[in-house]
Amino acid sequence: MEVELRRAQVFFPASLEIQEELLKAGFKVPYDRESGKKTPIPVVVSSREERRVRRGRLLKARDFEGDGKFTVVPGERSSLELELTERGFLVLRPRPKEYHLEELGFVSVPPRVWGTWASFSLPFSAYDGLVEFLGDFRDGGGNGFYTASRGSGGRIEVYTYKGRRGKDLGIPVFGYSLGLHGLTLAEEYFREKAKENGVPEERLGYLKLGLKKRRETRAGLKVGIVWENGRPVEITLKLSTTEPRVKIQGLYGELVGKSRGELTRTEEWHIVVHASDFITALETVGKAFGSNPY
Repeated sequence: MEVELRRAQVFFPASLEIQEELLKAGFKVPYDRESGKKTPIPVVVSSREERRVRRGRLLKARDFEGDGKFTVVPGERSSLELELTERGFLVLRPRPKEYHLEELGFVSVPPRVWGTWASFSLPFSAYDGLVEFLGDFRDGGGNGFYTASRGSGGRIEVYTYKGRRGKDLGIPVFGYSLGLHGLTLAEEYFREKAKENGVPEERLGYLKLGLKKRRETRAGLKVGIVWENGRPVEITLKLSTTEPRVKIQGLYGELVGKSRGELTRTEEWHIVVHASDFITALETVGKAFGSNPY
């Protein structure tokens, strides 16, 4: 089964592992005060709706218009492929067919201490198809699942969690792989930055700019529905990791944060969960207001 995504965002700046890999190779990450050279780690963004971005935050895009201060990136295409295995696992494969790269910009909380670092949004019209596709894995359970919500104005986000131990995570994730390899714009970006930083271009072939789950990584997938003005509009999936903690030596001292996984070279994006967990989470969050959101 394949579904078009409304939006995909992977915050690679949240990874101290990738930052350390680039620092060791000679890149100034994120910024060198003396030389003024900088290499912000890209956020990979794909949005079906056009996106208005400050000019300084747009690192790379195939197509955009701008007035000097802001740029407008036209709508982009991405999809999510869902594959069921014989052992009852669900493999989610995000595919950024069209995308751009952004600099994270200033945030009050450093991304290295965030829980969530990758998010994918589907149109709510995919709900029925997902429930039908996963119907054979419905186990009639739901015990241990509960919902939490947050909202402002006419927008309410409702998420499902499995058990108190996973309160800040969602449903258990058994594997994942996300990376900057195989993305043409990312390859172009790092070639340009290698030249700017005086890094031999051949060194790029040895870099590991992907992440995969380690055995000790505590990871989860939040499954949610976003409501606007009383109507469900999208299904959201958010990948989070919280443990273990890692330390690296940054340009200006030691940095401590949450591990995002083991460094790897990969062009494949995937997240693995139990199919029964996914459908139970989806239906639980769908009934958050007392009935199925049809």
